[in-house]
Amino acid sequence: MSSDPIAALYRANYDRLCRVAYRLTACAETSHDLVQDTFLLALFHRQELLEHPKPEAWLVTLVNLARNERRRFSHRELPLDTLFALPAPQAEENLEHLLPARLGPQDRQVLLWRFRDQPDYREMADRLGVSETACCSRVSRAVERCRQLLKLPHHTGKEGTTA
Repeated sequence: MSSDPIAALYRANYDRLCRVAYRLTACAETSHDLVQDTFLLALFHRQELLEHPKPEAWLVTLVNLARNERRRFSHRELPLDTLFALPAPQAEENLEHLLPARLGPQDRQVLLWRFRDQPDYREMADRLGVSETACCSRVSRAVERCRQLLKLPHHTGKEGTTA
């Protein structure tokens, strides 16, 4: 088992946060997306999360804020980092160093674009020369490969089960 506190928070809270997100969205896919975004941001804001007196409450608050942003902008993609005031150089350094070393260059670039530069899927698709759907799939696959390299379990949404 990893001694990483973020990984421990992930294992301890993923199912509960998915249930919270599902109650907010009534969509299993969206709830998993919100929770994945929450934990990616947790990596981005690692120090703030670890210094918080109640990190589990911080994560629930972030899920709520993320859901509110999605709802407010309907189908328009909005980077979740707009919820925080981060200096760009610090964010770039932190994210680059948090990604697993064995992550492929294409996956690394897609994740950096998505979570550091924060373009919407349409803009990313234009950069990549693919459709928005293909772009969304690339990001999802990159997140999954990153999760595998970090050895974080993939949850199916059913209580106590992993894929």
